[in-house]
Amino acid sequence: MNISYNWLGSYIDHGMDAFEMAEQLTSCGLEVESVEEYDSVPGGLKGLVIGHVLETWKHPDADKLTVTKVDVGGGQINQIVCGAPNVAKDQFVVVALPGTKIYPVNGESFEIRKAKIRGELSEGMICAEDEIGLGTSHEGIIILTEKVAAGTPANEYFRLESDHILSIGLTPNRADAVSHIGVARDLSALLRTRKDVERKVLWPEINAFAAPEKIPVIDVQVKSKDCVRYSGVHLRNINVSESPDWLKSRLLSVGLHPINNIVDITNFVQYEMGQPLHAFDASKIKGRKVVVRSARKGEKFVTLDEVERELKGSELMICDTDNGMCIAGVFGGLNSGVSSETTEVFLESACFDPVSIRKTSKVHGLKTDASFRFERGTDPDVTIAALKRASLLIAEICGGEVSSSVIDIYTEPVRFHDVKVSLNRINQLNGLNTSPDKFEKILSSLEIKALKESTGIYNLQVPPYRVDVRREADIAEEVIRLTGYDEVPLPERMHMPMPAVAGNSPDKVRRKLLDFLVANGFTEVMNNSLTTSSHSKQVANNISIPAVIRNPLSKDLDILRTHMLFPMLQTAVYNSNRKRPDLRLVENGFVYSFADGKYSESEKTSILFCGNRYPENWMNDNKGYTPYYIKSVLNSTLHSFGFNVTQLTYTPFQHDLMNTCMQVSVDAKVIGYAGKILTGIVREFDLTGDVWYGELDMSALYKKVLKVSGQIAEPPKYPEVRRDLSLILDKNLEFAQLENMAYQTERKLLRSVNLFDIYEGDRIEKGKKSYAMSFHLRDDEKTLTDKDIEKVMNKLMANFESKLGAIVRKS
Repeated sequence: MNISYNWLGSYIDHGMDAFEMAEQLTSCGLEVESVEEYDSVPGGLKGLVIGHVLETWKHPDADKLTVTKVDVGGGQINQIVCGAPNVAKDQFVVVALPGTKIYPVNGESFEIRKAKIRGELSEGMICAEDEIGLGTSHEGIIILTEKVAAGTPANEYFRLESDHILSIGLTPNRADAVSHIGVARDLSALLRTRKDVERKVLWPEINAFAAPEKIPVIDVQVKSKDCVRYSGVHLRNINVSESPDWLKSRLLSVGLHPINNIVDITNFVQYEMGQPLHAFDASKIKGRKVVVRSARKGEKFVTLDEVERELKGSELMICDTDNGMCIAGVFGGLNSGVSSETTEVFLESACFDPVSIRKTSKVHGLKTDASFRFERGTDPDVTIAALKRASLLIAEICGGEVSSSVIDIYTEPVRFHDVKVSLNRINQLNGLNTSPDKFEKILSSLEIKALKESTGIYNLQVPPYRVDVRREADIAEEVIRLTGYDEVPLPERMHMPMPAVAGNSPDKVRRKLLDFLVANGFTEVMNNSLTTSSHSKQVANNISIPAVIRNPLSKDLDILRTHMLFPMLQTAVYNSNRKRPDLRLVENGFVYSFADGKYSESEKTSILFCGNRYPENWMNDNKGYTPYYIKSVLNSTLHSFGFNVTQLTYTPFQHDLMNTCMQVSVDAKVIGYAGKILTGIVREFDLTGDVWYGELDMSALYKKVLKVSGQIAEPPKYPEVRRDLSLILDKNLEFAQLENMAYQTERKLLRSVNLFDIYEGDRIEKGKKSYAMSFHLRDDEKTLTDKDIEKVMNKLMANFESKLGAIVRKS
């Protein structure tokens, strides 16, 4: 939220510069994220001066150019070439001196330099209003109607306002600080508490407001409890036009675009008092009656942005006798607003239920300045004051007059909230040692009424505009933020429990897994657990029901993710769109589901590969990813936890989202899967090439890893030997079958098995293939002899031939 330093000064004599104010506000809980200079005219006319034209003559080599001598102050006379037809001797003009940066209305800023124009020296520029941001006319240079001392800074002559804009990162609970007066109220309390300086908030004067004792021109009927208070007044003889400069300047300073004087006044009061207002063209109110009711389900309504919206039935609507005119507290209607032909308005000032407005805003994806305030909770006691303030401004600026009595429907007034507190307990909560006198002073500065019941016990009455102060802990927070967080004393000793953690734990396993993958070239990512329900529908075998969000932020975030894949694909798209297509990603997180009447969550670790395996380089044969590479990653990862190759098995697996998939098991227990994503899904996410994905079930992995005890062994004393075999096999036989058979045949000496060549072609029988495999043998107790090695190899060949139908090729 933007706050103007100058505007804020209208409501409190704070005596601080913008940066000190930012520091003070941040220290009391209103975090100022930035302080930026603001000029009502871009550049603030810095470097521009008033000049006096002393001489003029036609340019010798250009018919449309004039050479001038201009007094720019300080005894300095500059020669300036000017192209304007209206330049003449003895004029007072605006001059941009060399080195000045100017900001044209249409176009980019540029710096004025000394230059020769058609052979004549030009030491500056005599400016038109559109060239320096003062207007849009380019018919000629600006000619001042009065004599001004040469050299007078242009920003002084035009009385430009220089301001600082404080950008406050407002937390959702601080509904009281959504306006300049709200911030002034906090500054007043802060000055009184910390500096013992009394600075009252100067509310705008509204005593001049007078409404005739007439029957209301517009009747109002409230039919919904979501409308806490509804106030309104009718004004006539309105002249809708452009707002005066001071009003436009105020709105522009906080980032609002001026529209017309009526709309600008409602926006001005909103940023001044924190109370949203809405102005209806009274002539368009059918039946001369305003009805506040709940929407009818399926009802159609066209909003200001010309979008027809279907209402859900939960929205609060402002209607006439025929149709809806406005989605209450959120967005106005297309056909009921103020236009240049409007001569009478009905001005609305209301307080709506925050929950109702928040739901409506989120359902329709509409975020407005009004909904920003209403969904946090507005002050029901300020509606009439805001209405009077706006009415007086309309009378002053638009020539309007109040033509009816004020309507105010407030059937169940919001009372002050009662909170019983103990000062001792508050001091325990915030770590301060606040005295009773200071405590009472803080409460008074916050406009909280305090009745002392007994020593240290108080009954407090909190005003309705402080919707965030409801408990004793909230009072403790108010005391500490006004006193200052840096005033909390530090204890002489800090006590911290140090839990003893022995052996493996799920946290250690998780961190080790992620660290290992990151160390091997993966990038760890963290995706949103909220996703779109359209993704879960793509998994045909997903028998669980997604966990649906009751009040989603948007349609794209309406469920908790049921699968880790789709958010990973979105991350891949995000990076690919930014020219980072070569990715290896890893994420640890939870997936959620609803089954058998209860919600459940499962922890997963997912990996995703896409693009090139290595950075582009003339030395690399840049192959893409293959099932064998994915398997090697899983192998090395699981080996890091102490699992040996005999414990790991990979079997074919059918998956709705993959066309090449293998299931990963440890000791016959499935712990995950990996494979290549279907081309259709890859294209749906606007990715190109193959995308590979794997997922580990962490609960299954924990059960296995936590049973493995760490072992320390010295390096082998005896050498390892290698023997190769070439085998003719059936084409459907897989390497995993050979590998498992080898380890079953020789459990003691066989250390590893590797497939280093595959051949399928005309040289062997149809339906067959050739594997070249290496076997690594080692005995930890002695050096292997040829006899030992031959014995193992003979057993291997015999089992391959008898059990798998292999033919051992003799070299």
